[in-house]
Amino acid sequence: MIDVPLEDYEAAVEDYGGWCTNCAAFTASGVEPDAEGYTCEFCEEKTVLGAEQALLEGRISVGEEE
Repeated sequence: MIDVPLEDYEAAVEDYGGWCTNCAAFTASGVEPDAEGYTCEFCEEKTVLGAEQALLEGRISVGEEE
């Protein structure tokens, strides 16, 4: 599980960002909250989850603001 700052998580949720489990980073907007298997724009693998889905699955945890 990777800890992400609260402000980054909130921005991803607001912009429909996704979490790439391969890159361990948020991707661009346009990812539905419950998405699974979307293609990452960086690594081009189908490893992107919606930000909320990543949190529910325990792939990320949300920490304090930086």
